[in-house]
Amino acid sequence: MTEPIFAWLYVQQGVDAVKAAMGRRMEEEAGCSLLEHVALYQLFRNGGRLQMSELVELLDVSPSGVTRLIERLVKRGWVTREQPPDNRRLVHAVLTREGEEACQGVTARVYRAAVAEEFTGLLNERDLADLRRIGRKLMEGHGRWDVKRFAPSEE
Repeated sequence: MTEPIFAWLYVQQGVDAVKAAMGRRMEEEAGCSLLEHVALYQLFRNGGRLQMSELVELLDVSPSGVTRLIERLVKRGWVTREQPPDNRRLVHAVLTREGEEACQGVTARVYRAAVAEEFTGLLNERDLADLRRIGRKLMEGHGRWDVKRFAPSEE
C-alpha cells in the first residue's frame, strides 16, 4: 500500500473508533444512541422542525434510516411527525418539549464529555486546527460543506 492509502485508512478507522466509543458512552450514560442525540440537536438548532428529507441530508442517513430513527424518537416522546394538510407528501419531524429537555440536558452533557474524552482529549490544539481545515476542505471539494451541519462559531 502507498502512503496516501494509509492516510485514508488511518482517518477512516480513527473516526470509526471515536464514533464507537462515543456511541457506547451515549447508550450507557444517556440512554440514547449517538445518532439520536445528533438528530435532536439538529432539530433544536433548526427551530425545532425539519422536513424528513432535510434530516436525511444533515445526518447523512438513508431515507429509511431516518424514518426508523424518527420512529424511535416518537416512541420516546421526544419528536412528533406532522404533515401539512395541503401537501401530505411532506413529513416534518418536530421536537417536543421533552425532546428539547433531553437534547439540552443529560444527552448534551454526556455528548460533550464523550467528545472531550474520546476525541479532543487525545489531540493538541494544532491537531484540532488541522482537522478543522482538512475536514472543511474535503467537504467543500465534494460539495458537502453546509453551514447547517455546524455551530455558528465554525463560520
